[in-house]
Amino acid sequence: ISMNFGHTDDTGFVETNNYKRLNLSVGGRAELSNNLTFDSSFNFTSTDRKTPPASIGFGSNPSGPSLFANVLYTPRSVDLFGMPFENPLDNSAVYYRSGNDIVNPRWTLKNALDTETVRRFFGRSSLSFKANDWLKLGYRATLDSYTQTQVRKINKGGDQVPGGQMTTSNRLNTIWSHLFSADINTSITDEISMSSQLGLTSSRETRDFSFMSSSEQFIYGLLTHGNFEEHDSGSSTFESNILGAYFSATFDYNGYLFLNVQGRNDWFSSLQPDNRSIFYPATSLSFIPSEAFASIKASGVIDYMKVRLGYGSSAGFPGVYSTVVGLGSSTNVFINPSDASVLNTLSISNRLGNLDLKPELIEELEFGLELQLFDRRLGVDLSIYDKVSSDLILTSKQLDPATGYTVTATNIAEVSNKGVELGLNLVPVKWNDLRWDINTQFTKNKNIVESLGGDSEQEVIAGYTNLGNFAIPGESYGVIQGNSIERDGNGNYVVGDDGNYLTNTDLSIIADPNPDWTATVTNGISYKNLRFNMQWEYVKGGDMYSITAAALLSRGLTKDTEFDRTQGFILPGVKQNGEVNDLVIAATDYGFVNSGFYIDEQAVYDATNIRLREVSLTYDFPQSLLDATPFGRASISFVGENMFFKAINFPKYLNFDPEVNSLGVGNGSGFDYLTGPTAKKYGVNLVLTF
Repeated sequence: ISMNFGHTDDTGFVETNNYKRLNLSVGGRAELSNNLTFDSSFNFTSTDRKTPPASIGFGSNPSGPSLFANVLYTPRSVDLFGMPFENPLDNSAVYYRSGNDIVNPRWTLKNALDTETVRRFFGRSSLSFKANDWLKLGYRATLDSYTQTQVRKINKGGDQVPGGQMTTSNRLNTIWSHLFSADINTSITDEISMSSQLGLTSSRETRDFSFMSSSEQFIYGLLTHGNFEEHDSGSSTFESNILGAYFSATFDYNGYLFLNVQGRNDWFSSLQPDNRSIFYPATSLSFIPSEAFASIKASGVIDYMKVRLGYGSSAGFPGVYSTVVGLGSSTNVFINPSDASVLNTLSISNRLGNLDLKPELIEELEFGLELQLFDRRLGVDLSIYDKVSSDLILTSKQLDPATGYTVTATNIAEVSNKGVELGLNLVPVKWNDLRWDINTQFTKNKNIVESLGGDSEQEVIAGYTNLGNFAIPGESYGVIQGNSIERDGNGNYVVGDDGNYLTNTDLSIIADPNPDWTATVTNGISYKNLRFNMQWEYVKGGDMYSITAAALLSRGLTKDTEFDRTQGFILPGVKQNGEVNDLVIAATDYGFVNSGFYIDEQAVYDATNIRLREVSLTYDFPQSLLDATPFGRASISFVGENMFFKAINFPKYLNFDPEVNSLGVGNGSGFDYLTGPTAKKYGVNLVLTF
């Protein structure tokens, strides 16, 4: 029997930002006398998060409540904490601007809050029966269920949501999984053995979602749905099943040559019958020369050597109900003022179902090399791969509204990923109780959109249709398109009659958010009961569109703009007649007009950065101190995260961290919309085992 308990309390650098997590897991195993073995484990996690809202901003008042957007472009001359932030008569926001058209961030901190509560349960129970020396039968049941409640509360009185707002949403996701398996382990000859498994799987997922959004608050400070005048609500339910059958067999020749063959077939319920099934195989061959030839180990240089070559494939499935056209029902859509009669509607979804939709297929060819050298003081792990994802599903392909629909899901994309991963492990010091380990990881990947099916030149995958991440054949997946500086036939920037750059409003590629390569170096030093670890990371390349940089530079809020503002400026480029530009502009135009507010390309920066990801110091209590306690092991760690970072090619005094991402979880990357800075974290971990 085993039991684990964990508690995390993470307080942010603003008053209403807090994250708490409680984790409890219990497991047990029983071997019965009748060749039956029972194994079970349960895990419960409770998380509670509070945070001020951080809506995206474009350098002026954001579309929704945003604490950081309104802080970052507040003039440095404004004493934020030396002035009132609310009207004492009605509690509305007040700020330094006439009309209060920008909300005081201190008012936002007091009157707007996002909360999230998640309760997750994961349980697994298995029963196995050893029929004989070569056959074992097994059954496993798994339950993964979580509830999520999200609440946004905003009092009335702010310019962004004048009447106030309260929104609640509830999700219940449940996945039941079953596995029936047969393990066969036998010797075919004296030199060849086989271990294999046959299995049948089933997975059923249900998702229930409901929400209510209320506006026009009646009494300030009372944040309940009943205290709002206008209400909107909705709900949805999703169900899907995946059935699977698989086999896997590994053949071992004398412990140094291994052949693995696998295959799996899945059937997905939310596709049409002719397209529900997909088979995806895999095979690999590995050879361990250090076991095959005794002379290799005898050399004293190579302790272990393994070469591997493998082919693998996997499948991806679309969202449920993507093949059908849904219907939406709404009540009380219109009330007739003459007789108070109501109109209810039944409408067709704007999403066109695709009957020909089928699963995605991802195939990968990989070569690998593993080495342990010099009494395992130096280790090498090399992987070179070539992955092709075909029939990729574009979940929201844009359609001409004249068709009666606006989006559909379709298999049109093919994306390739070619890359290398190299791991190096070095032990430069190993003396008595002192040991120093250096682990490094180098990764380089190039992903290219090979095709969009021939009927599309480009598709937006995240962001906006005029500024977002796009899939374009021949380009890296997720390149950023937006407007750019007008150029002449020779590639020179073109300046208008006012001395400022002209804007090319046609969409063009202005950035690639994918890094050229990344590297991680971890140092670990241990001496007796003390362990010190330090992890550095370096990201080379990758672009970022940053409104934070554009706003601070354009408004003169960073020391990078501390230049002589009385002088005139001439932008490099040519005038519309082709002559070299000689038009002089004032500092206002130079800074405000040409720092990214008006032309998207000017808000793009190289996101190369270096950071100290984590530092930790751990002390393991000696066993002599624990003998009289119920604890089997005890340790305490002092941890710091994100302790240092430097975005090398951003303006020096911005102190900008390219790890911010304003597009959330998904395919979007390389965008910063004034959503706030990252944070350093300090913590203490106490580990006790029984």
